[in-house]
Amino acid sequence: MTSDLIASLSRFAARDNRPSDDDFPERPILGAFFARDRERMGELTIGKTILVILLDGAKEIADSRGTHRFGKGTALLLPAGWTGTVVNEPDPESGVYRSLVLQFPAEMVRRLLRAHGSDSVAKPRRLGDFRVPLTPSLGEAVLHAAEGLSEGSTASPLVAGHRCMEVLLCLLEDGAWWLGAVTPTGVGDAVRALLRTHPDRPWTAESVARELNLSTGTLRRRLAEENISVRRVLTEERVAHARHLLENEGLSVQETAEACGYASRSHFARRVRDATGVNPSDLARDGD
Repeated sequence: MTSDLIASLSRFAARDNRPSDDDFPERPILGAFFARDRERMGELTIGKTILVILLDGAKEIADSRGTHRFGKGTALLLPAGWTGTVVNEPDPESGVYRSLVLQFPAEMVRRLLRAHGSDSVAKPRRLGDFRVPLTPSLGEAVLHAAEGLSEGSTASPLVAGHRCMEVLLCLLEDGAWWLGAVTPTGVGDAVRALLRTHPDRPWTAESVARELNLSTGTLRRRLAEENISVRRVLTEERVAHARHLLENEGLSVQETAEACGYASRSHFARRVRDATGVNPSDLARDGD
């Protein structure tokens, strides 16, 4: 990260303004960590996908994969559900720790992945420490988003949201977004994140295992340890997607069934009824 970009982003982290998962759960949030003393946060759970850019000092994160240390100019993408320990250390020269944080709501992430998916982007990379390259395009996108989300901005929530989508798209194009599907909280979460991107696909244990770089036997064994299966997760994600399309997007029952990968409307209706207790037509805006 260039010194000019650090200076531009640092103005948004001039004071401590830590975001909370409870703040505007359906909107992206800009926050900053500013500290003069070493901080240790144990058993921390990330509720939303977050992008962290270190502007001053160092960060150490530890989880089931090990301990990793990051310095000034590093960008990290932590997936929703990540659990571990975080240590923030001030820089010996400046005496401060400073980082900029962008929180992305789950529905924004789902919209991006549904619109673009994994077929049109770079080959996913399995980076165990969650580091992402802070390319010029990503840096510019983050700066643009920060300007739209900061206090006193004249940008509307819609415009600010589009700027944050640009940040996610930069991450997706570089293959980094799929770090969110390699969350250390369990293979079940990885499967859920994967199927959520394309609920209309005819997923099988074999195709899911291939996407996650696992053998089919290993995938099934690990899911069995969590008392779930690919079929169960796929049904749950399809029903959740169906509810959103029917209740919020105004799609018809037939359109929703097709968008969720069901060729049979009656089969789709049975799945929704079993999960929600009501028929799809009861959820639809137009009552279709």
